Amino acid sequence: MQQLNFYDQLLENEKQRNPQAAEYLEEEIDILIHKLKYIHQDIRPTVLILQQATDFSPLYNEQLHDIIAIAGGVSIADKMDNPSIICIVQEDESLLSTIFSVLQDDVLSRSNAVQKNQIYIIQKENFATQDSDFLKDVEICAEIIQPKYFIYGHQGTEWLKFDIA
Repeated sequence: MQQLNFYDQLLENEKQRNPQAAEYLEEEIDILIHKLKYIHQDIRPTVLILQQATDFSPLYNEQLHDIIAIAGGVSIADKMDNPSIICIVQEDESLLSTIFSVLQDDVLSRSNAVQKNQIYIIQKENFATQDSDFLKDVEICAEIIQPKYFIYGHQGTEWLKFDIA
């Protein structure tokens, strides 16, 4: 598995603040990593996260990188990298009226994600920005990226699949 700098630092900080919470976090993340250890890096889906709040610019930071890696994907920061999965972080209800125009972008419309109908809307507030929500954000991504392995019950409340057809 690739380096998980954000997670390692988060875990270290949590061990100092709240050892019990750190132990729980470490156990849960270890379970995710263990379940996916035989899925080689080369066949993990590439994941692009777009933010409605920033006019659909990609969200990419060290925290999100680790979230997606632990959840069984490979994070990318550019639509030109042909994402296998596109997640859009919803800011407000106007997303539903603009999502089709976003997906008709010249590059995105030809991506594997759009061609294979792998578009998801993340409805969780502050997705991939709060240390305290790290585990929940990993669970959301794991359900989206590796649905055969993970069901945490966040579908329908924190995220949903967007059908193009």
